[in-house]
Amino acid sequence: MVPSVMDGHDVPALYGPAMDTLPLMFAIVDASGVILSTNETWSEFGRANGTEVTPNTLGVNYLDIADMADDTTGEQAADGLRAVLAGEQSSFELEYPCHAPSSKRWFRLYAAPFTIDGSTFASIAHIDITARKQREWVLEAAYGICTDSSRTFTEQLNGLLELGCETLGSPFGTFSRVHGDEYVFEAVTAPAAADLEAGRTTSINDLPNCRHVVEHREPLAIKDVEADAPDLADPEWGIANYIGAPVVVNGAVYGTLCFYGLEPRTAEFTQWDLTFVRLLSDWAGYELERQRHTEQRDALNTALPDPSFIIDAEGRFLDCLTDPETMMKVDDTDTLVGQTLHEFLPRNTADPLLSTVREALRTGSFQSVEYELQAPGGTRWFEARVAPLESRAYDLDTVIFVARDITAHKDRQAELERQRDELRQSQRLNVLGREIAKALQDTQTREEIESAVCTHLTESDLYQAVWAGSRRNAAQVTLGAAAGIDTATPEQISPGEHRLAIDAIDTGEVQVVENIADVSTQSDTGTDRPLIADHSSVAAVPLATGGTTYGVLMVYASTDATIGCRESDILADLGRLIALSIQRVHSQQSLQAATTVKLEFLTPDSDDVFAGLSAMLDCSFTLERRVPTSSGSSLHYVRVSGVDTERVCQALTETPSVESCAVVETAAENRAPLLEVALDEISASPLDTLVDYGGAVRRAVAADGDLRFTAEMAPDINVRAVVEAIQEGTPGTELRSKQYVDQPVSTVTDFRTRIRDRLTPKQAAALKTAYARGYYDWPRGSAAEELAETLDISAPTLHYRLRKAHDAVIGALFDSGTGPEKLD
Repeated sequence: MVPSVMDGHDVPALYGPAMDTLPLMFAIVDASGVILSTNETWSEFGRANGTEVTPNTLGVNYLDIADMADDTTGEQAADGLRAVLAGEQSSFELEYPCHAPSSKRWFRLYAAPFTIDGSTFASIAHIDITARKQREWVLEAAYGICTDSSRTFTEQLNGLLELGCETLGSPFGTFSRVHGDEYVFEAVTAPAAADLEAGRTTSINDLPNCRHVVEHREPLAIKDVEADAPDLADPEWGIANYIGAPVVVNGAVYGTLCFYGLEPRTAEFTQWDLTFVRLLSDWAGYELERQRHTEQRDALNTALPDPSFIIDAEGRFLDCLTDPETMMKVDDTDTLVGQTLHEFLPRNTADPLLSTVREALRTGSFQSVEYELQAPGGTRWFEARVAPLESRAYDLDTVIFVARDITAHKDRQAELERQRDELRQSQRLNVLGREIAKALQDTQTREEIESAVCTHLTESDLYQAVWAGSRRNAAQVTLGAAAGIDTATPEQISPGEHRLAIDAIDTGEVQVVENIADVSTQSDTGTDRPLIADHSSVAAVPLATGGTTYGVLMVYASTDATIGCRESDILADLGRLIALSIQRVHSQQSLQAATTVKLEFLTPDSDDVFAGLSAMLDCSFTLERRVPTSSGSSLHYVRVSGVDTERVCQALTETPSVESCAVVETAAENRAPLLEVALDEISASPLDTLVDYGGAVRRAVAADGDLRFTAEMAPDINVRAVVEAIQEGTPGTELRSKQYVDQPVSTVTDFRTRIRDRLTPKQAAALKTAYARGYYDWPRGSAAEELAETLDISAPTLHYRLRKAHDAVIGALFDSGTGPEKLD
């Protein structure tokens, strides 16, 4: 126990008077919270402000008074003190506001336990921290102004000057620039009646306080200028109190930031006041320095857009001359300074760059190296241009490092190489296409066509695998001929390959993927793996012509090769060539077959022009022939029954899609009139689809709004494919019947015999003589008069016999019953 007597003094007796002198409220409570003792400061505060949290009455329970407080402060104080008295905490602290009507105040509550003779007590102190809180608020306000990016630098200065005037109690606050002997006010806060505003200029000699700050480069604070520093008094401005600090930019004094009044202060400026002003002036100097550096860098960026640096022999960045944003991702260029190449770049990039820097220093000559970098905008190429630098501002072993962006140049080089490769590939493909076209001339079946194409493509070394297929259903294709694949069945085609092939068939356009494995889902069983497991670019080429798609050709490029746009276009042409060849063999099979498949179709409520008019006019149209023209329109020759010719012509001409209508043949006995109808556009027709599949349309009639048509096909035709193709173009079309019929096989000799049977001897003589004398050449070998003289007949007689002969020959080719091309 501490002795109570020391050097003849009763120490406990000294505690009370000593505590009364402390500028804090002090009390002692027992274990239940009853106040046993207080100092004079406690009592005075209690008498002046009430006894809610700081009662001055001895014997009152502190905890009860704290519990009765309206805010959470009392509850927190009570809980903390209870924890201290219970031995749960060694001490308790709480900062809380306690504002008076005329001012704001903050206190810090501190409580700690102690024991005497086994009894527990606690000492409680309430310490006034208002001054500290006010300073914290001022610093937070200043920080908010300095970091407010929405304000300009001038607006930030004005905000800081207003804050400084309020904090220091000064009516004037200025930020000024010294230029020679001139003193320029750049930002001003002053009373409204004062004749002072930004932009005003005066002599530095008229402001001895500011001149002193500039000359000595130190802050200055004077409570009463005339009394404390009469040599700094100025009769013109009458500054009576002053506090200011120099603004330093790049090591030189730029100006001053100061606050002053025209009356002496009653209180001295504190050290905190001086520190606060110095903080403001330091920020202003830093911001000006940053702006100047930014302006210089912007100017360099304009003149020299390439990232430029000063680097030493260790690869350390000593300075950034221009922004490195295009070279690397750096939030602040200042963070780059002091770092090394290896800290900002991958090792495989930093190593050659550092070697280039050291080579330039070793040889004393310019060096360069190209390198690739992952920048924020993607992969870019740079050329590092390095030259030794001799400057006192840096160490001797330093270089200027300029990173020139050569990405566009590299891209152009890569594009030229790609174009050269694609051109070579296209040339090889064109040669191969001619070889394939020649090979397809002698093919007799679709299987032969597909097999020839697949073989030629894979033997060229351009492609590692090729296979042909046709639509099985909406999601799958059926595998046909193949080459370059050891074993291939429809089940081995992955879902990704099925989707790619179906997309090509549906769109009629070549579909290309960089790597077929990317669109195929891998599974543990391997059933979803593509036919070519290695990296392979694949093109799905539709076999389409004239609106009819026969299937798809899947082409797998060599490993790591890609299929470009030019190659894709050539493959599209190859797909059309294959489709035409398939169409040719279908037609040949139909012509040469002794037995054909007769298919009858019905399109109820058809959108066809003639079907619509048949319902409206209660008539019927029988289509005899369709003739496409080079202008894109089509001529339809139809016979109409059940309606007046003039009326139907008027109805047709009023139809938007009809360009013209004319009567070719008038009605005759047992023969309906024949109309020539020109449609201004060729819409999709099921008759076209039948012709594309090699069919011969035998009949097409529009009546009661329905369209009925019949065609004969080769006996081995895929009827389902034909029906699906028609229904895809003309939804709602139904296949009403299918039957096999015998047809006579027509040879070339039979055709010639039919023509001879139609010609009279005189017509045959005129036709043969005209052909022999070059009458049908261009220019003509003989004129009509010469032919007439040779045959010893008149010119009109010659023309009559030739016209009749022409009619017989052409009729044998196009007339009903003479061949499969009755309608088309």
